Amino acid sequence: MKKIKVILLALLTIALLFSMFACKKQQDSAAEKQPVQDEANVDADSPPELEQVEDDGEAVSDQSVAAEDDQEEPQDNTSEEGEDTEANPDPQEVEKINFALDWTPNTNHSGLFLAQQQGFYAAEGLEVDFQESDMNFIEMVATESATFGIASQEQVLQARASAAKIPVVSVAAILQHNTSGFASPVDREIKAPSDFAGKTYSGWGTELELAFIKTLMEKEGADYSQVKIINQSANNFIASMETEADFAWIYWGWDGVNCELQDYATNFILLQDIDPRLDFYSPTIITNETVIKDNPDLIKRFLRATAKGYELAIENPELAVEALLEVAPELDEELVRRSQTWLNDKYIDDADSWGLMKPEMWSDFKAWMLDNKTLENDLDPAEAFTNDFLP
Repeated sequence: MKKIKVILLALLTIALLFSMFACKKQQDSAAEKQPVQDEANVDADSPPELEQVEDDGEAVSDQSVAAEDDQEEPQDNTSEEGEDTEANPDPQEVEKINFALDWTPNTNHSGLFLAQQQGFYAAEGLEVDFQESDMNFIEMVATESATFGIASQEQVLQARASAAKIPVVSVAAILQHNTSGFASPVDREIKAPSDFAGKTYSGWGTELELAFIKTLMEKEGADYSQVKIINQSANNFIASMETEADFAWIYWGWDGVNCELQDYATNFILLQDIDPRLDFYSPTIITNETVIKDNPDLIKRFLRATAKGYELAIENPELAVEALLEVAPELDEELVRRSQTWLNDKYIDDADSWGLMKPEMWSDFKAWMLDNKTLENDLDPAEAFTNDFLP
């Protein structure tokens, strides 16, 4: 029996030792497996973390692009209509130019002011500043302080024929025929140039007007020396006739119409009725040779807008009246209206379109001026004007 107890105790001890050994072995195995599992856990977790980093990086990149886009948005050149204005920029930036008037604003200028009022110049990319020139309009255009101006045909010819050879060129005729002549109150009984003898003439002191008087009188056998010549001191024709003189050179479209408005009876001698060569362009629009050479497109744009202004004045003279009064409210409204009505069919008259000039009118009048010694030198009249820029 004792022997059996010893055997059972030994077996129990062996079982206990075996159990302890197995448990230890299981723990060691678990310990060996734990790092592998951790590495597996790292490997399994790392891709999502790296992917998250990459995704976050892309998100940051996208946000940066969006931020850059937001910063560039004020410079977006897309119009409301969806047009890319950078790819298709405004074809014309606004170009500022000066225009030298020959006198205070009047109905010769109506088409210019109407073109400005109606936005015709703006549509051509132009901003025009009309300036009263104090009679130095030729100089302003010649020196390019004004790109365009107004001058009569005789002034252009005299400038080009001068010793200085001033390079101004007429590019459009505002009126198609001369509207000037000698006017006098009816009680002076001046009906022909021969009646100038013994009378007093008030003028502007130019050689041209004296040449008109002299040649017209001599044509009728009258004595030019019998005319008293003074410079006009009164501020208008009627005042001059009432205070200092018997006749004067006027443009009927303004002073003559004013005489009618004031019921001031006058006799009027239209120059070309006495000598056809005296049918000259007055006024014209002028520029200089430098502009013609360097910026012909500017001239075309300006004249295209200006022609529209005069054409609209012909169609709707009341609009022209309003445009003129807008820039010169001091003018007599009724005088402006009557003058505009009188001039309306003179802008184009017998020409095919507004602004056109005939070569023979330039050559004939140049010949007359040369014959009567009102030009310093001879010149080619074809160089003094051009129709090339008219619409």
